[in-house]
Amino acid sequence: MKKKFVGVLFLCCIAASVACGAKSQEVKAAGQTTVAAKVKKNTHAASQAAAVTESTAAAGSGAAETTSAANETAAEPASTAESSEAPTEALAAETYLCFQSSRYTYGEFQRDLSRLQKQAGSALRVDVLGQTVDGNQLYDLRIGNPEAKHHLLVFGGIHAREYITVQLVMRQAVELLAAQQKNGSFRDAAIRDLLADTEIHLIPMANPDGVSISQLGMDGIHTEAVRETVRNIAAKDGKQLTAGYLQQWKSNANGVDLNRNFDALWESYNDHLGHASADHYKGTAPECEIESKALADLTRQVKFDATLSYHTQGEVIYWNFGQEGALRDMTLALAKRTAELTGYRVDGNFQALDTAGYKDWAISKMGIPSLTIEAGHGGNPVDPAQMESIWRENKDVVPMTLEMIVKGEVHRISETK
Repeated sequence: MKKKFVGVLFLCCIAASVACGAKSQEVKAAGQTTVAAKVKKNTHAASQAAAVTESTAAAGSGAAETTSAANETAAEPASTAESSEAPTEALAAETYLCFQSSRYTYGEFQRDLSRLQKQAGSALRVDVLGQTVDGNQLYDLRIGNPEAKHHLLVFGGIHAREYITVQLVMRQAVELLAAQQKNGSFRDAAIRDLLADTEIHLIPMANPDGVSISQLGMDGIHTEAVRETVRNIAAKDGKQLTAGYLQQWKSNANGVDLNRNFDALWESYNDHLGHASADHYKGTAPECEIESKALADLTRQVKFDATLSYHTQGEVIYWNFGQEGALRDMTLALAKRTAELTGYRVDGNFQALDTAGYKDWAISKMGIPSLTIEAGHGGNPVDPAQMESIWRENKDVVPMTLEMIVKGEVHRISETK
């Protein structure tokens, strides 16, 4: 009887031990699931946004409302805090949608951004500079040393129909992070060394509302309020609300040409309109728009050593706004070096161009060597078939500019009053 009791007791102990171990494994697994869920949160949400965004062209305006909600969900994790973890896998640039898509939408951009945060880890910091009137986010991708004294700004997509530049700037971001991870180099300079001395701010899509209108028409709009605004703008323009009219959209969702909305001879610029339009309207005041003010505020805060604004088309580099002395010399030197890489021509005849652009303001009011780089040729939107040649021409522009900054060949002078 005693032996039987001891045997039962022994079996009970074994059972308890197994149960306890199973519970421990369950708790451990739950903890791992929580961490994994946090890592996967960005990709899952942004994938949903991308899928919904791509479906809007066929689903109509009702689906666009769903797109807005999905975009907000996807946008939430895209923050510096979420990208602070170590990389989980090697970064292969060519696997990103910006290297594959023929029409790089806001949803695809978000999907790439979420995946890039996962694969780059703390090497990428993402800030949201603001939210547009149609509920899209203005993302600022920061790469390099956050404590560095040198800074560079690169942005694209400020003009809606020039959306191929969004794809270009996103490729530049992905390529930089991949080169940093794999210890790549530009000429004799290691990318890691260049990034140790600088921080780059890349804003691939400076006008997400306008880009979505140009790419997807009315189906690219999330809210009925913005749809009504666009209808009114078309009426003021004397145009039918056709696919062709919307494809040529250049402004933001308020009908303001964002690159005519900066304090650089804004008062004297005659847009020949005086009303919101798909193209050229300068707005009611400099920086009256969320997008232009976000760019200007970031520039005032960071005080960049140089800025590069990507546009289309013409394969030309604009560098001049009447600056003199060292600022003129540095800006021209940057333009010439960029021309050597891209094969684009350099144009200094600023008197023949419209004023009130970002480059004009950065030069005249902030003392920053700044370029407007017009990529591609033909009409806008540029044929997607040109993407690969545009990429080859501009792939090394950012590392080259970083090298010039690190060597002290390009830097900010001072603010002017």
